[in-house]
Amino acid sequence: MDVPSEAIEALNRATDRSKRKTSVNFPIEYVKRGDATPTAAWLVQSNELRLKLHMTLAMQATKAPHTLPDRPTRYLAQSLNLPENTGPRRANDAKKWLQEKKLVTTTQLTNGKTGLLLLHPDGSGNEWDGNGPRWVGVPFTLWTNMWILRLSGRAIAVFMALLELNGGSTHPQGELMDGHRKKQYGLSDDTWTRATQELKHFGLLRMTEVKWGDDDYQVRKRKRYLLLRDALETTPDWAKDAPR
Repeated sequence: MDVPSEAIEALNRATDRSKRKTSVNFPIEYVKRGDATPTAAWLVQSNELRLKLHMTLAMQATKAPHTLPDRPTRYLAQSLNLPENTGPRRANDAKKWLQEKKLVTTTQLTNGKTGLLLLHPDGSGNEWDGNGPRWVGVPFTLWTNMWILRLSGRAIAVFMALLELNGGSTHPQGELMDGHRKKQYGLSDDTWTRATQELKHFGLLRMTEVKWGDDDYQVRKRKRYLLLRDALETTPDWAKDAPR
């Protein structure tokens, strides 16, 4: 992959304007739900561009009422490294889809210009609440160090799930995943396998296989997942091919 210089420049402008310092908080429903498919899962299942665009809009809507200027679609396309000829149309289609699903809506900003208002990811039309009782904090370095451009949408969705899984964990090998919890993330086994291999490939994940159970009959092999967050402090190796 060639270094996406124009996308890096555009995304740098967006992160600078956001004035963020640490993480971007997403309501728990974005990542894990027991009653329906979480937002990240159904966004990436429909089209990974929708996930990346929505997350990038959320990154820019820093405080209540969580609004941001409605940027031209050409700029949105550039900041997500879309082709110059088809990118604006694809970005516009993705934005319209997010509006149809009540994830964003148009609004009037205090300066009188048209903007976007971020809505709750459950599709209810209620206001965004990233600082509610339960949320998942995504490192700001996903954008500032351009990992959002390098990783696939499925890898980003699984990365968010693993952030939730390991929240508060101090185990040196990371946390175990059981079948019930995995279903709550709404991601297929194929997506999970391909995404974890991609995260490993880029040095963002370490998996350790362990035995789990009380006796020979109950013993099962399970995996521990440890996110290597320090790797996000560096920029991706653009010359490194994505895993097949």
